[in-house]
Amino acid sequence: MDVVAEFLRRLPHEIRRAGGSLLGRLGLLLLALILNIGFYLPSIPAGTPGTGMPGLDKLVHLLVFALTVWAAGRVLAPRRRFPMGWIVIVAFAHGLLIELVQLALLPERGAEAVDVLFDVIGIALGLGLWLGERLRHERAGARLERDELEHEGTAPADPVEPVRSQMDQVPENPAPPR
Repeated sequence: MDVVAEFLRRLPHEIRRAGGSLLGRLGLLLLALILNIGFYLPSIPAGTPGTGMPGLDKLVHLLVFALTVWAAGRVLAPRRRFPMGWIVIVAFAHGLLIELVQLALLPERGAEAVDVLFDVIGIALGLGLWLGERLRHERAGARLERDELEHEGTAPADPVEPVRSQMDQVPENPAPPR
């Protein structure tokens, strides 16, 4: 229990360091979780735009799972403290649970293996978005740190510079060996 308390205590600080606000990230995750409730509705509400479009259900699965994984990663794993693999595993289990509930409890809705496939694609997309955002922030942080060091005059020496200076001492056309 102490591990969970420590994790929750550090989370707002880590989110600030990663960029963004805790409330914004929690709001986005809440939106994603509310959208997930739609998978458990007995039927799609009448008058919902686009319900007759073929493939819309698959697109919804893909986008909702991508948003959910990305948003959960931004809240729970803003840095390296929480393994993102747990979010992926829970999202995959949730995708399977949706289809089982639709099969057993919601006869108006059908369970489809293709829905699970689009859930997995959405999970991969969300994971890719999270990873891309995190790498971008890490590079920006490293660049900022390097710029600060250069500004202070304590920047590490360029490792290529000694090689360049040695190359300058070598004549361009050395005499062939005899």
